[in-house]
Amino acid sequence: MKKILLTFALFWVSVIWAEEGIPSHVELVTGAKQDAQFLGVKNDTVSLGGTIQGKFTVIRIHKDRFKSIVDDQGNDLLNQPQAAPAEASAPDSAAQEPAIQDSTIQDTVALDSTLQDSTQADSLTVEHSIETPVEGQHIFVSFERRNSESALAEQLENLIIRLLKESGTPAIFVNRQEFDFCNDAVCIKDFLKKHGAASAYIGRITSARTPDSVMVQMSHFQFSDSAKTDYVAQTSLSAIKSLSDALSKDKLRGFVLQLQGEKVPIQNVPVQHAANNKSYLHVETNPEGANIMTRGNDDICKSPCTFIIDDSSKTEVYAYWSVDRQMWGAKAAIKPIPGDTAKISLKLKRVKPELLIHTIPEGASIFGGTTPVTKKTKPIGSTPNKYSIYEPGLSTFQIRKIGYRDTVLTVFTPPTELTNVEINLTPISDKQELVAQQEWQHERKKDFIGRTLMGSSVAPILLGTLFIYLANIDYEDADKIKQELDRPAAGGENFQARAAENRDLVDKGDKKMTVGGALLGTGIVLLGVGFVLTF
Repeated sequence: MKKILLTFALFWVSVIWAEEGIPSHVELVTGAKQDAQFLGVKNDTVSLGGTIQGKFTVIRIHKDRFKSIVDDQGNDLLNQPQAAPAEASAPDSAAQEPAIQDSTIQDTVALDSTLQDSTQADSLTVEHSIETPVEGQHIFVSFERRNSESALAEQLENLIIRLLKESGTPAIFVNRQEFDFCNDAVCIKDFLKKHGAASAYIGRITSARTPDSVMVQMSHFQFSDSAKTDYVAQTSLSAIKSLSDALSKDKLRGFVLQLQGEKVPIQNVPVQHAANNKSYLHVETNPEGANIMTRGNDDICKSPCTFIIDDSSKTEVYAYWSVDRQMWGAKAAIKPIPGDTAKISLKLKRVKPELLIHTIPEGASIFGGTTPVTKKTKPIGSTPNKYSIYEPGLSTFQIRKIGYRDTVLTVFTPPTELTNVEINLTPISDKQELVAQQEWQHERKKDFIGRTLMGSSVAPILLGTLFIYLANIDYEDADKIKQELDRPAAGGENFQARAAENRDLVDKGDKKMTVGGALLGTGIVLLGVGFVLTF
């Protein structure tokens, strides 16, 4: 490795010629050849130099590392009488000598450090790549976040990408794990810019100043036009009900407008008026310990409890209690009292909440969660479909149908009633997007067929093995009879009967072996084909 690094160092030193040395041809003992500026030999140390980024740079390497150094006329420079490097070539360089020596010492130390750490030097030559094509695309990189914010990050990512598409920017999602060779956002930005991305959205979710809130920050870098300005947006969200806070009062839409460089209208609400809108609600339930939520929000607390309501309009309050997939719940609508505490008591009863999803057209596949859909992702059903709800609140689904754009659906499912959702799917007009979707469908069918074949191979393999085992038993019995018949004995009816029995066992064994071999071979073929199609 050190030999390779020496060659690499010589290459960079000799990139640009300088007037301080003699143009020479260098050959290392490893056989590597390079052109460099010969400055001289002193104390068995060869000095070579060149200009890098407008600065004359010198490196020193032991004489034993070189096989030969000759000038343009073929003169041997390596074995000539030793002289102080660089001093004889420039009589008026006395004033510059300290600076050159300092630079030389620094470069020599840097080279020695590089030689000691070969792993770091090798990494400089690695060309990294990611699976997702980025050239000419608007890239949305997943949020940098802690594990505790993963669910929130996935929901925000889907919503922001959807808002960007509605605003005319077809952003493409790229998981941050694809940039595992980068330690920070600057590295990701430089990589995307180098590989021709049109723009990049890179952000993170961190803790805010207060423990009950989180900070969402994102930068929009524009690479296609250097004259355009990069934009930064940030907003704070409640840590308890982050998603509902993001959706309230168009906060998330304003966040996206900031990323696009558009002005966000500021509503000047008097401080006293805003404070008066805060109301308190005290909820009690029978039995106690029920989960309390309001429409559009996840669980707030367990009864009995008191919480703040910012909206003074009529509010729907839900309480539910779930045990072993059995649910009790109750619902009430209440108008909070501005600046005061309203009290409500709810008696729980058996409920069976459900979610009904319709699409136009029908037959779309439904995938749960926000994880990107792959060929191995199993759908939870197809539209129209009805699902029993055991965890009320906000749920996210992905709707996919070939020929139509994917739809990400985040819906609030109350614990006491049927939630009916109808979605109008948008046909795909982009041929490239349609081809990509059809390729996904083709790969999914191959995966399904492969798994089916592998599952179908189990029965013939087991049956084939069983038949082969039974055939071996018949062969063993026939062999025992043959050994009896081979003993010296007089012929007779018993001899003929045993011989017939021997032939019968051999015939049965042959048939069973044939059937078993055919079944086993069929099973192995099915398993092999299925494995190839699946993987």
